[in-house]
Amino acid sequence: MNPLQTIKRILHSDVLVEVPIDQMRLNDSLRESYGMDSLGFVELRVQCEEAFDIDIPDEAVATGQLSTLGDVLALVERLSGAVHPPATT
Repeated sequence: MNPLQTIKRILHSDVLVEVPIDQMRLNDSLRESYGMDSLGFVELRVQCEEAFDIDIPDEAVATGQLSTLGDVLALVERLSGAVHPPATT
């Protein structure tokens, strides 16, 4: 499963967002489009950290760096790259 599909699954299954996975778009606001509250953001953070083996810094959540689905994807991809650099052949 690619990172975007994993995040969508987390939002739907673990955070309990009611928007169907196939209707989730990168520019959707997590608060306004998905109705997420602070507990939802905590759950999203924990589940992403576990799924991708990353540590999401407190400031990423506190400063609103996770406003949209696209923001979450970009952060996960950036942190995953930092934690798991591409192998060289």
